[in-house]
Amino acid sequence: MSDPSRSQQRRLAFAVALTVVAVPTVWLLNDDERPDDISTVIEGTVELAVGDNTVSTAVTDTIEDPLGVPVPAHLERRVTIAPNMGGQIAVPDSSGTFSGLASFDYDIVASDLCYAVGAELGMFVTVVNLDNNRSTTCIATATLEAPSADVVLHPDRFAAIGDPTDAPVKVEYRW
Repeated sequence: MSDPSRSQQRRLAFAVALTVVAVPTVWLLNDDERPDDISTVIEGTVELAVGDNTVSTAVTDTIEDPLGVPVPAHLERRVTIAPNMGGQIAVPDSSGTFSGLASFDYDIVASDLCYAVGAELGMFVTVVNLDNNRSTTCIATATLEAPSADVVLHPDRFAAIGDPTDAPVKVEYRW
């Protein structure tokens, strides 16, 4: 009884040998048969019978490929429009950037909530301390009763941008 893995190895070796020989042979034999011009020539004889008379005529017609000779696209690429100079940089709209004073209030329940003049409910507001360039982001909530500054943060969030003893501080805020 023969070993099944051994017969599998022989089959694989035969398939590899056949592929190594057959693929280059087919490629070499078909390389010379490619015409320079893609066209089809139709030749034949047309017989027309009218009564007792039969008329024969030879017909030769050439049909050319309407798409023309195919050319590799990557070799024929031409740039017709000069690229513009430099890339485009996205600049945020200045209508959403404001300057003012920031402070803190213990009445703000969660540390990620804040009050910012002009910001809509639920907007992410970025607050940047103009003295030290530290920034924090919070979510705008409902209006406080009597805000002491343009931006009012939770004490923990205010500590991320400045010392609470320095409150209020000059900030720039945007959304």
